[in-house]
Amino acid sequence: MHPDFDQRALAGLDLRATPATDLPRYANTYDAAGNRTQLLLSEGEPLAIVPHLRAGETPDAILYAPAFHEFRRAPLRFRESLTGIALQGPLRGVAPDQRVIPHPDPLAVASRFARPGWVAFFSDEDTPAPEALARHLAGHRTLAILTRGHNGATLFELDGTAQHWPALPATPVDPTGAGDCFAAAFMVRLAESDDLATAMRFALAAGALAVEHAGIAGLPTREAIEARMNREAA
Repeated sequence: MHPDFDQRALAGLDLRATPATDLPRYANTYDAAGNRTQLLLSEGEPLAIVPHLRAGETPDAILYAPAFHEFRRAPLRFRESLTGIALQGPLRGVAPDQRVIPHPDPLAVASRFARPGWVAFFSDEDTPAPEALARHLAGHRTLAILTRGHNGATLFELDGTAQHWPALPATPVDPTGAGDCFAAAFMVRLAESDDLATAMRFALAAGALAVEHAGIAGLPTREAIEARMNREAA
């Protein structure tokens, strides 16, 4: 963890950290239309996932979210745990000037990281043909969720069908991290409810809240998420 990280974001969590000397770091800038230019400042070091589980512990849900290429492939499997993989980091490539660009072989990335029965998350900005990648994942029995910013999100199910959900209204301030908030909220609610539609609505509310403040101030509480859902349903 970087010494400048505001640890208020971790309040109330049972944190079991694996030390690392260097982690992936980026510089993000946005134009007036909200389009992002991202520079890779550091690739970070290769990481190994150390579960730090106590005897008898089995996670209800796991979300792997590599920031770049610190994992070569999908990490540990837990047979009884709902597992998700955020593909944004692995789908990143780098130009000679350190600009982040889409990975030239997204299908190869998907084959290394997504597993049958898992949930895969990525955005329509992460790869040139996002729907093709989502259908590829679903065809290999990975539930694929394609986030589309202010246009909502599309769920690609294992039977080949796709269902779209519109975004909840939001006043955007800083979109950085909204996709991670969406994915984490989805995994938590799916583990609780075992219902895709319930998890999708919960995640969309979390994503809407996440963009409305800068930095970790946008991390929503469960109470805030439920309040936003109730407000939009009224």
